[in-house]
Amino acid sequence: MKPISLVLALLPLLATAYTGDMTYYTPGLGSCGYRTDPARNEPVVALSRAIMANGPNPNNNPKCGTMITIRNPRAGTSRQARIVDTCQACAREDIDVNIGLFRQVAPNGDGRVSGISWSGPAVGS
Repeated sequence: MKPISLVLALLPLLATAYTGDMTYYTPGLGSCGYRTDPARNEPVVALSRAIMANGPNPNNNPKCGTMITIRNPRAGTSRQARIVDTCQACAREDIDVNIGLFRQVAPNGDGRVSGISWSGPAVGS
């Protein structure tokens, strides 16, 4: 196996898995400095302050722009989303997503869904 293939094969093992509640919000200009247009319905996510661990300039956070995988074991759904913001009110492992993504991951959700698992290679903290 070539070295690059080995690294790519091991990447999923380096991901940190979390489980928490998922809620939705209307994204705009997030803490990462990305402006999200809600009309485009891009799959975006805000992570808790504890996991984002923003420094003096949150725009420079290496987690910004990273893709995470969100899974709802009860619904059997799984989607990817880009980290664009910090959720000020979220508990450590909770996530806040745009409404379109919320409906895809939790079609029967009422605004807060518990037991959502998510992971991403650059999120371990």
